[in-house]
Amino acid sequence: MIGLISNEMMKIVNRKLTWIILFLLIAITAGSFVMNKLTEEPVSDWRAEQSELIERYQGQLEIDELSPQMYADTENKLQIANYRLEKDIAPVSENPWSALLRFSGLIEMVIIFAIVIAADVVSREYTSGTIKLLLIRPHSRAKILFSKYISVAVFALCMLAIVFVTGYGVSAMFYGFGNLGTKDLFLNAGGEVTEMNVFLQTVKMYGLSFLPILSYVTLSFAISTILRNSALAVGISLFIMIVGNSIIEATSRISWLKYLPFANSDISLYIFHLPARPEMTLSFSLTVLAVYIAVFAGLSWMVFKKRDTA
Repeated sequence: MIGLISNEMMKIVNRKLTWIILFLLIAITAGSFVMNKLTEEPVSDWRAEQSELIERYQGQLEIDELSPQMYADTENKLQIANYRLEKDIAPVSENPWSALLRFSGLIEMVIIFAIVIAADVVSREYTSGTIKLLLIRPHSRAKILFSKYISVAVFALCMLAIVFVTGYGVSAMFYGFGNLGTKDLFLNAGGEVTEMNVFLQTVKMYGLSFLPILSYVTLSFAISTILRNSALAVGISLFIMIVGNSIIEATSRISWLKYLPFANSDISLYIFHLPARPEMTLSFSLTVLAVYIAVFAGLSWMVFKKRDTA
């Protein structure tokens, strides 16, 4: 099995598309952090800044068009800003960990690129006719299929690590290496403002985000295995991903949507205390995602083991 996985990893690494994806991943990540630094405005009086933010947030809360998610986010920011002034707690100075938290949206880029790789790993074997050569080897279909799946999952994990390391490296050039003990204000699961370790929050968000990434990888992999068409697999998966983002908003009004994987795919919502519904927890979302991953993987196997290679 290890040999099969290594072979599949080599297939991925040796493709030009892979290196284009890795170049874009690094360039977009580095560019985002550089632009953040270039547009950064120095703050001379943090108390005056917090007072201005409070006025701005209060004004935003009076806007009727705000979505439930935006309203909750603004309320959270207002609560933290008020707490800073009441307790006289200055915002932490810029550091790599806080920058990585702000750019959690880069995780979606990892999802997109992982979908592209996963959509092609099985269908390409059918298109090129090499699937027959694979199946005549002394390995079971299960090992062949899941070696491909594991190799894509490992590659997706590597891309997530690249985003983390690149973001940290670029930020470290501007702000220093950062103190692992730095604390800042966050809202806990109960909605109370409390000081938490910024480094641990960052590691938690990026680490647990691998499960949502894996859920989209598994979905794309399953579609590719069933339809044997990488273009359709990419298109359908990206469409579902885009629709899934709107489902997160809709979940606040329609309770049964919380059982769909897409309503549980953004781990950063729990870091910033923005669950789609009050009863939803981090463990609930991770469980839902794990169940769907098992279902999609099982469906891939059922189709692959019965399919004729002719």
